[in-house]
Amino acid sequence: MSSTSFDPVTRRTVSAEIRQRLAEAIQTGQLAPGMPLPAERVLCEEFGVARTSVREAIQGLVIAGYIERRGNRSVVAEHLPEVNFTGDDRKALVNQLFEVRQVIEPAIAEYAAKRATAEERQLMVELSVVDPASLDQFRDIDRQFHALLARSCGNPLLHEVHAKALASLFGSGDFASLLYAEINRAEVDEIIASSCDAHRAIADAVAKGHPRKAHAAVVAHLDDVERRMVERLL
Repeated sequence: MSSTSFDPVTRRTVSAEIRQRLAEAIQTGQLAPGMPLPAERVLCEEFGVARTSVREAIQGLVIAGYIERRGNRSVVAEHLPEVNFTGDDRKALVNQLFEVRQVIEPAIAEYAAKRATAEERQLMVELSVVDPASLDQFRDIDRQFHALLARSCGNPLLHEVHAKALASLFGSGDFASLLYAEINRAEVDEIIASSCDAHRAIADAVAKGHPRKAHAAVVAHLDDVERRMVERLL
């Protein structure tokens, strides 16, 4: 029996009401990402409705992206909501991106300095010394570097949260448009150069097992890139 309970439904639009109740439970975290939905029988009992109404409600949530099917089970979808910004709001996206990274990545770097394997430390150093020949190559190396940093922290859950956040935000076309705009080329070149220097400092701290230095290097790196993107890119 699930610990999540719902009051009986009394409105005439039964399946729509169930769908709304379940969506609210997902939005508030009562039903967390990756959590299986209570069995149809349980939902029927809690809502006080027929199974047909529950099935219709769940199907509606599947179509809306709240629920996904895994075999015979219905599970709360784990993907983050799509991020769409346009015009001046592109800078708002940058701010949100770096707020997320500042919360997560310094701690990840500390853990990586303590827990990374010898192979992970060596690979991080190797990635940090690659001199990218283009923006595309830099973005690929940058993604690999930060993904490796997160993977090396020794906490699969933290790694997964970090990966999903970056995938959602870096996948934005509006974010990419700031980097690829011709008017921003000179400043982006400087961002690439400063980021490569920062990657070397982070990799060195992790490789030598210095958690505080790794933490400080990540904070300095993220502060620098955010300032450049917000203040100087058009």
